[in-house]
Amino acid sequence: MSDECERKGRLGREATTAAILEAARELFSERGYAAVTVRAIAERAGVTHALVHQYLGSKTEIFRAVLKRGERVLVSAAPDNPDLLESASRMLRQGLEQSGRAHARLLVGSALGGLPYDRTAGRFAAIERLIELAERQAGSASEAERAERDLDPRLGVACVGTLFLGWVAGEHWMRPAAGLQRMDEAELVDGLERVILSILKDHVPGVD
Repeated sequence: MSDECERKGRLGREATTAAILEAARELFSERGYAAVTVRAIAERAGVTHALVHQYLGSKTEIFRAVLKRGERVLVSAAPDNPDLLESASRMLRQGLEQSGRAHARLLVGSALGGLPYDRTAGRFAAIERLIELAERQAGSASEAERAERDLDPRLGVACVGTLFLGWVAGEHWMRPAAGLQRMDEAELVDGLERVILSILKDHVPGVD
């Protein structure tokens, strides 16, 4: 096989895999993990059941691949930024884009649907990155700062992540409940960013 044929074959597989993952994300979001079959994913993607198994494996493996794909999008917003607040801000804004919201709703729906954690990817790159940066900031803080703000950085990041997921999942209810229907999207995002960054500033030592 020529190099050109190999390249076309590789690109074709990448495009097909992306289509399968997008179909799987849609179905997992619409129906929940338990109600989705590999056959349904294949039908939605327009490919054969056997091809889905060949490219991605079992339903659990497909689900994990969908989650990892969503996490990569979030982390790509701040891949090498050493600043906790800037990284959190960029990931938040990426997470509020359409693809990020879809990923967040899938996480929330799966958690509320009772899906065991061990069925997930087991690791969430965006949370791990923010914890890494928060622990680095805390480690560089003075003893006085650490005594004043002694919350475990992991808990601070977990709270921020939960706030983000809760907002994405419940925004369509909370906006009218709080009388925020007329607030434009940019103002809402700015306000949510301020709240999230204030949590990190107030509770992670070494963050100004």
